[in-house]
Amino acid sequence: MGPILLIVLLILAALVISLFEILTPSFGILGALALGCIGLAVYLAWGLSQTFGIVLIAVTVVAAPFYLVFLIRWLPTTALGQRVFLKRIEVGVGEGTPEAGALEAMIGKTGTAETLLRPSGAIRVDGKRVVALSESGMIDKGQTVKVIKAGLANVTVRLAEIDENTEA
Repeated sequence: MGPILLIVLLILAALVISLFEILTPSFGILGALALGCIGLAVYLAWGLSQTFGIVLIAVTVVAAPFYLVFLIRWLPTTALGQRVFLKRIEVGVGEGTPEAGALEAMIGKTGTAETLLRPSGAIRVDGKRVVALSESGMIDKGQTVKVIKAGLANVTVRLAEIDENTEA
């Protein structure tokens, strides 16, 4: 086997090993092996000609990122990739939390501040204690508040009197 054929086989082996690096959890071992194949190919090319070695280094440095991006974009479209990779599911903010629906249902309701909100504290709405964040400033304990927005695990409130004045 000639040295040029060996160089080509080492580069092809590096390409295949890089594919398996993406598909399997090898913790970088296969990536290091692929890098070793490329390094050996460059060493052999350098032994043939210094120019051939420099050209091979330049080609691999430029081509490797394109190859990896191609693999990452192309693999999920294949039958194997659809089995291996997770599907992307778009969910809204906070939809994964159990309280998400309950907090969304509180928007527009009024409650009472159970603690001093400066700017966060606790309020009670419909008999439920909820972590709340004041929209602006401090809200004293016992004041009536209105829920204006629901977040991941808390709600945003403002004083009910201020809300009534802005609506009028």
